[in-house]
Amino acid sequence: MKITALESMPHKPGMYRVSVDKKPMGYLSSNDVLDLGIVLNQEIDDAVYKKLLIQVKFSTFYSQALNYADKRLRSKAEVERYLRLKGCDPLVSQEIVKQLTSLGVIDEAKLAQAYVHDAVSFRPTSKRGLELKLKQKKIDSSLIDEAIGSSEFDEGSALDRLIAQKRQLSTYVNNQPRLFRYLMSKGFSYEEIAMRIGKPKLDRSSRSGNSTGF
Repeated sequence: MKITALESMPHKPGMYRVSVDKKPMGYLSSNDVLDLGIVLNQEIDDAVYKKLLIQVKFSTFYSQALNYADKRLRSKAEVERYLRLKGCDPLVSQEIVKQLTSLGVIDEAKLAQAYVHDAVSFRPTSKRGLELKLKQKKIDSSLIDEAIGSSEFDEGSALDRLIAQKRQLSTYVNNQPRLFRYLMSKGFSYEEIAMRIGKPKLDRSSRSGNSTGF
């Protein structure tokens, strides 16, 4: 077998496209090329060829993960799940995530802070709802607490803003029980909601006279 192409990629700095016996194999990093000790027109044996295949596969998954994590902030668990769906071996995905974390591409502290900032500025929600979203991404509780604690997050203010937003919608404007249910589904407490819009009233749309619709 022979290395018939080893081309640097202008649009992918530090990456080389490699072919063996004129068959495209994929991409290798400059470090991979050095580690394998390959050069153009070199004859290689089965051992080197197998190592080349492993590195090409790793580089492919790494490139996919980098692109996925670079589009917006992702958690380690999200990137590992993405790679798993691509068919990546768990041990390989863990190594890729480790490398991306060391480079700062994956930063769960920044991810937690971004979610809290979003809740403060654009999408009001409860502390409980915020914690649930971040825990679903497998973010460590200490990072969540730190992000919330260092922000201007105020659950009462968030509840007031959310009520004001929803009361502008026809779905909720004349349906207090539905609004009450929605606010509870977002993690706000019964007591805090009742203080603002009253206890849940009888849902007139219910067929049963005994149902509160709550």
